[in-house]
Amino acid sequence: MSKLSIITINYNNREGLKKTIESVANQINTEFEYIVIDGGSNDGGREYLQSQAQNLDYWISEPDSGIYNAMNKGILKAKGEYILFLNSGDILLDDQEILKKVIFNLNEKAVYYAPIYLEYDNGARKKIEYPLKVDEKFAFTNTICQQAVIYHASVFENNFFDEKIKYISDWKMHFSLFKKKNNFIHFNIPFAIYDLNGLTSNGETKYNAHKERLKVQFLAFPFYFFKYYGTNLRVLYKVVKIILKI
Repeated sequence: MSKLSIITINYNNREGLKKTIESVANQINTEFEYIVIDGGSNDGGREYLQSQAQNLDYWISEPDSGIYNAMNKGILKAKGEYILFLNSGDILLDDQEILKKVIFNLNEKAVYYAPIYLEYDNGARKKIEYPLKVDEKFAFTNTICQQAVIYHASVFENNFFDEKIKYISDWKMHFSLFKKKNNFIHFNIPFAIYDLNGLTSNGETKYNAHKERLKVQFLAFPFYFFKYYGTNLRVLYKVVKIILKI
């Protein structure tokens, strides 16, 4: 069994996919397997994956129903003790031994999370820090970038990302895992660089992701919604508009 499974999902982002695969293939440590789930790209992505077969342990290119359907496919194929999602466009830190450093420190059945770098179009990077301890309020009102999280595979036993959610199923997963008393461990070694051209990072899509999270918070976790947002009329009005689509 590999120590770590790295899963990349992709759809029509050939250049981003190329960046990600090159980043992973550049690692000296080999205690990992690499899985790519492509949603049936028609921009040359499938052909690129064929050319990279020697760097991949498993890949498939077929239509899917969205981000989380693709991620769940990856989970079902993963054989590693731990799982990291590194989506097309995202890369590992510029260090050929970063996975060696990461894997050496993975030793508990837990959800590990680390600081992460955001990369802008001009190449500038911004480091995002997370609290040393995740408490209930943080878990409910904030989100940790998917690429900054490494899961022990046991958290996915009979437990998958909610495919009915389009953008923020990872937030729901993290909060649900927290409420199930899974241990969240701060990992003080940044290992990933998040591509700000990702689906939920910009423009209208980012706004839609925010609306979706408010809706899911209200409908799936009403107790915590009122606990942490109180009776904030502005937030309640926004949620009502979202639900009624007015």
